[in-house]
Amino acid sequence: MVCGFICQWVYDNVLNHIVNESHAKTLWNKLETLYAYKSRNNKLFLLKQAMNLKYKKGASIFDHLSQFKGYFDQLSSMGVKFKDEILGLWLLNTLPNLSSLEILF
Repeated sequence: MVCGFICQWVYDNVLNHIVNESHAKTLWNKLETLYAYKSRNNKLFLLKQAMNLKYKKGASIFDHLSQFKGYFDQLSSMGVKFKDEILGLWLLNTLPNLSSLEILF
């Protein structure tokens, strides 16, 4: 039933790739491998988001860290990986300057 619902909303050129799938999970995996988050545009979008991420005064540091980690988890799942040292420096760069640093917690 789910497969039929999904199939009615895709274009014919996509339907050709999934028409024989009978389980929703395998159908979804097939769509994911064909079209999902692996495109260059999505990688570029996530990289831009990560580059522009800055801690907002008064925001929760935990939310900030979660957002930072989320960007790099998604990039990692697309095959874009960074060394821990780079990630640490990148994270520090998202925080306010030490001279203007207030209590974040």
